[in-house]
Amino acid sequence: MTVRTLAVLLLALVCAAGAHAQDLRDPPGQSFTVWPNIPVIRAADLADYEGDRKLFDELHAAKADPEKTTAALAAIDRLQAHHERRALAQLGRSVNTQLIAELDRLARAARLKQPRLRFDFSDITPEDLQNPTPPQDLKARAGRIALAAYITYTRLEGSLVQASATLVRLQGGASQSFSVTAPAPVLADALARELFDYFEGTRFAPVQPPRGALQWLAAAPGHADQLVSRDAAQSWCQAQDAQLPGADELQAAQAAGFHGGGVALRPAGAYHVQGGLYDTASAQSGAGALRVNHLADVPNGYYYCVRQPPPAAPVRTARKRR
Repeated sequence: MTVRTLAVLLLALVCAAGAHAQDLRDPPGQSFTVWPNIPVIRAADLADYEGDRKLFDELHAAKADPEKTTAALAAIDRLQAHHERRALAQLGRSVNTQLIAELDRLARAARLKQPRLRFDFSDITPEDLQNPTPPQDLKARAGRIALAAYITYTRLEGSLVQASATLVRLQGGASQSFSVTAPAPVLADALARELFDYFEGTRFAPVQPPRGALQWLAAAPGHADQLVSRDAAQSWCQAQDAQLPGADELQAAQAAGFHGGGVALRPAGAYHVQGGLYDTASAQSGAGALRVNHLADVPNGYYYCVRQPPPAAPVRTARKRR
């Protein structure tokens, strides 16, 4: 990992730590006006990042205060100009304008009547907000801005560029980052696609854990990433007041995935289940996934355990006095 790449990662971590957990797409169906000046910051100087991070910390902390918001947006414009001067081949301004243009093109291609991200702010210019004492009506108009954005990038081998675009909500300071690696000429297009898919894509309902009542347990620490015998797997599960899962339970958990309440299985591995071994390679090929395990004392499979949760405490209702 290069120093420049590390700088990008450090900035992304700081951003994430300073923001509240919040979905920037809420409320559903609402459009958001984004401040059109997007600083494009080259990851080359960590001292610059310290100053830039302080600026965006002020955005996180402003919490929609009109005076603080207008001052912060003016500082963003100055930051954009500063890094634009330092960027190679005017990459900053090119990415800024190309990103907005590509989002417009994607919206037209999808025939969206009202795109969720809007960059037009017809009755105010970036120069207006650089007035150190903006009038009250200017502060009120600036209050219509929902999001500000900035992009950090580092050049890799050849024409490849790694970039992260971060959107900051002015009310509350929540943020969301999107990262891509692409050739410099199409960098803005790649970032636009990430933003477009996030804001305009279908929002699926939350996944319910398979077999909702089951608790999944990992293999014993000493068995991690090792083939063990069926006897050893059953002994550990029993020690945890659990048992081996059924083949259908393991299949449902694999379909849910590790981040959806299920488990992650090796592409070509055998897992101990009730009734034998669950073979993931056979399952992927369309053949039967369950096969008999004739040797219970031979290390020939991985495993998970399942356990029923304790019953919920009964709800007590107060007795009425006579």
